[in-house]
Amino acid sequence: MFTEHTEQTAPEASARLLKGVKEKMGFVPALYSYIAESPTAIQAYNELNSLLGDSSLAPQQVQIALLATSVENKCRFCVAAHSAGSTKAKVDPAIIEAVRAGKKPADDTFAALVTFTQTLVRERGWASDADVQAFIDAGFSKAAVFDVLTAVALKTLSNYSNHLTQPALNPELESFAWAPPSAS
Repeated sequence: MFTEHTEQTAPEASARLLKGVKEKMGFVPALYSYIAESPTAIQAYNELNSLLGDSSLAPQQVQIALLATSVENKCRFCVAAHSAGSTKAKVDPAIIEAVRAGKKPADDTFAALVTFTQTLVRERGWASDADVQAFIDAGFSKAAVFDVLTAVALKTLSNYSNHLTQPALNPELESFAWAPPSAS
């Protein structure tokens, strides 16, 4: 139903962003190819992604918040992408594997980050005061509360886009393929 755009087929404003993504990453993740249909959506994704780089969260924490959101939303594409991103950011592989398996990481700080992130997703932002306080008590700032919310917003855009378009994994991401655990 949706077109997997290239620089040649995308609307002009999107084509410029696709070119920039390819220059930065060396390839264009399929997600970008589909959301390029809307210059607004691809620009929003690009901008939020860029802004997270300047957030109070360390790059490893950003990747784990994005991964935790994607696991909670059962987005195969983004779990693979942020498993790769977490690996590139030098996150301990045991942390990545725990999140992918739907478990809490052994590291207390990452466990708090994953718990808070997934609570925001599950509860649609209705985290309790106790949830927020537990996150802050784990060493995060009040700004980090909103930075995690920004990560959730970014992944909501991409996770839902991927649910609609069902992109195949790029070859660069295939070794990070993931499927949601079976419901028992």
